[in-house]
Amino acid sequence: MSTKPTVLIVGAGEFGASTAVSLLKTGNYGNVTVVDRAPVLPAMDAASCDINKVVRFDYYDRDYCDLAKAAIDEWNKDEWKGIYHQPVVSLSSRTALTSRRPGVCIRWNDDGSYDANYSRKVYENVKEKIPSVSLISTRDQFVPHLAPKNAAIPVTDPAANALGYLNPYGGWANAAGAVEKLYKDLLALGGTLEAGVDFEELLFTEDSKDVRGIRTKAGKEYTADKVIVALGSWTAAHPALSGLLPKGLLTATGQVVAAVQLSPEDAKRYADIPVSMHYDGSAFYMFPPNKDGLLKFAFHAAGFTSESGVPRTATDPEAVQWTEENKKGWIPKASLAGLRHQLDVVYPELAKMPIAYSRMCWYSDVVDGDWVIDYSKQYPSLMFATGGAGHAFKFLPIIGNLIRSRFENTLEPHLVQKWRASRESAAEDPARAGMQRKPLDLNEFVGEAELGGVTA
Repeated sequence: MSTKPTVLIVGAGEFGASTAVSLLKTGNYGNVTVVDRAPVLPAMDAASCDINKVVRFDYYDRDYCDLAKAAIDEWNKDEWKGIYHQPVVSLSSRTALTSRRPGVCIRWNDDGSYDANYSRKVYENVKEKIPSVSLISTRDQFVPHLAPKNAAIPVTDPAANALGYLNPYGGWANAAGAVEKLYKDLLALGGTLEAGVDFEELLFTEDSKDVRGIRTKAGKEYTADKVIVALGSWTAAHPALSGLLPKGLLTATGQVVAAVQLSPEDAKRYADIPVSMHYDGSAFYMFPPNKDGLLKFAFHAAGFTSESGVPRTATDPEAVQWTEENKKGWIPKASLAGLRHQLDVVYPELAKMPIAYSRMCWYSDVVDGDWVIDYSKQYPSLMFATGGAGHAFKFLPIIGNLIRSRFENTLEPHLVQKWRASRESAAEDPARAGMQRKPLDLNEFVGEAELGGVTA
């Protein structure tokens, strides 16, 4: 009989699955079991289950900049081939960037605002690691990166005060595909993965001084020496976790996402555009089309909150029924208008196309943007791995190792402090400074007709 410690991980998203793989690779643990409420995995309403996510190391914060660069080094390894997409870049003797498939294009307005100063700091951090990166400001500099040669893509002229740069060392990943790969690795390493396990309450030791497992809504019990809660955006409002984290530290926020469906011909034309990000106060970002011709765009902003604190998703029967009966999309009208405007800032042709789908991507959000990876103050065998704050996915190849380091008490001390659960989240996320969360008002949701193309 094995004497190795057993681990139960509640939540099979990026944090949970990557942690399980990291633990199993050490060979130091007995049973490592991952359970999730969703009947089918990956959960279709999880933030990590998406057609694509941005992978970049363009950060104001040096810790995340360094860690993201390390993650991209991992993404570029053969095991992620076909899941991660990064350009093949060459540099001429004059260090002019040439690339058949650009990486991540950052753009902002040089107006002395917080966003402009923030963007310059991000640029400086990137340039320190990739010296060939330089500022671009004119049409002749922007257009070749935004519309690759011979693509015949109409591009809006940049504003007079527009600045930007192209970081070739970045791209995007098939998010759902990456999580599915983690599942395969988890099972191959001898771990257990169970879907349809709806966590209801924690199980405690006889003296009530520690946690020993969970009980599901169906009454089934799962026990282990250590329990890691990785519930993502469901963490903050779960009744069983009430009082275990500082009030207000975590909030489920809905972020606006939409996509247009390109024809095969248009998909070829737009195939080599970069991932674009607008540091102009909008927090807009967009992708090249995926293999199915879907071109996605979104806001990484303060987001929307639900009245109950529980994410409103396509797996909620009441939400689906309301949407169908009222012939509504899944995002507010003003948000759709904002998305179309930002598309028009770069690619006016796309801004007029019908919306193929809209959704709210629900973050496990933290005001300061720092993750929550820490042991419970009350129960020594209970740990939290959550609070991705909308920017954790790019770290997928290494985040399991970071969580394991905290689990084993080997994480660097300054990161222990940064991600501690006991902190008061009063600081601002530099990437979303000045933005305010808004309550989700169903009366403001876009109608099906408004999701159609724009003719004017």
